[in-house]
Amino acid sequence: AYLGELKRLFPKSVSRGVVLPFGVYYTHYQQAKVVVPEDLKHTNIAKAGEPLPDFVERTYQTFFAELIPGGASEKELKTWIEPRLAVIRASIMESPLSAEHENAIQEALDRQGLLRSEDKSQTVGCFVRSDTNVEDLDNFNGAGLNLTLFNLRSLQDIYNGIKKVWASPFTYRSFSWRQPLIDEPLWVLPSIVILESVPSEKSGVLITADIFQGDPDKMVVATSEGVGGAVDGTSAETLLWSPQSVELVNSYKSAWRQMLKPDGGSEVVPSTGKDYVLNQKELKEVIAAATKIKRKLEPTLDASGRPRPWDIEFGFSKGQLWLFQVRPFVGNEEIRNLPALASLDVTTAPKRQFIALDEVIK
Repeated sequence: AYLGELKRLFPKSVSRGVVLPFGVYYTHYQQAKVVVPEDLKHTNIAKAGEPLPDFVERTYQTFFAELIPGGASEKELKTWIEPRLAVIRASIMESPLSAEHENAIQEALDRQGLLRSEDKSQTVGCFVRSDTNVEDLDNFNGAGLNLTLFNLRSLQDIYNGIKKVWASPFTYRSFSWRQPLIDEPLWVLPSIVILESVPSEKSGVLITADIFQGDPDKMVVATSEGVGGAVDGTSAETLLWSPQSVELVNSYKSAWRQMLKPDGGSEVVPSTGKDYVLNQKELKEVIAAATKIKRKLEPTLDASGRPRPWDIEFGFSKGQLWLFQVRPFVGNEEIRNLPALASLDVTTAPKRQFIALDEVIK
């Protein structure tokens, strides 16, 4: 919905795309049959061919109603659930999309001008991006937990990519982050945006406030070279902007950057070696966009009743600003999903410890 708001406010800065709502996944999930991965076939954790919803319901019943109340350790819980999550992922990925869904996706891409070949099997480059109903909550953002696939260029790759993205909330990492936050674990529903690729030379995240000092008149801008900047764990140039000054907090220090390939996919290439990522014109433009977002979008409120700042993903391609997402910034806990900003939080710095070099470690 927020991406739709961006498209309304900045029609030339948001690329074309198609949304697959939660219900498309739910239909696929209901029709899926259990597939047991090859390396788990020697176990008896699942019966191939049974309805996937039956397996998931039985698995969650045991995990949440028996193992956790029974006092199983974190290690025991992880050992038990991981192979069962692997079964869920394999079952979602291996079950075929219905002909109805394939045709609807093809027609929607065609309407947006994203199919290019005469037989409509080839597309412009497209990202397949995830969302779930357990993200952008009042106490949890979830950005970066699930899969995003870069620059797919055939319709079949998009069909396969959709299933991979649907399966990604069932990795142990994603599962373990979200499960303490929801009352009914069965109701995790992924949706998808198929979004036209933008070959960004630089990209990043802007937060419309100084998130550590609470100053709403300042903004934090973290930018890296290439695509996926500041949200994929890479080094980033981090600026603290105010109407009076721009403070350089961190420089971009990576020797490498990830770039989209013209024939599909992406590759890691050397960084440019420039002293700065954003030039003055680009910084001015992204700040202007963020200012307009603050003015035009109704903010959500935190627990204290204060407006939340906005978390904006952006990129520049051949000097043009592109906007990829906007969402309310949930709070400092989200810093875990923005490694480029972690250095601003002095409380995360490790305490100094001294060790005796002659001490024997047993």
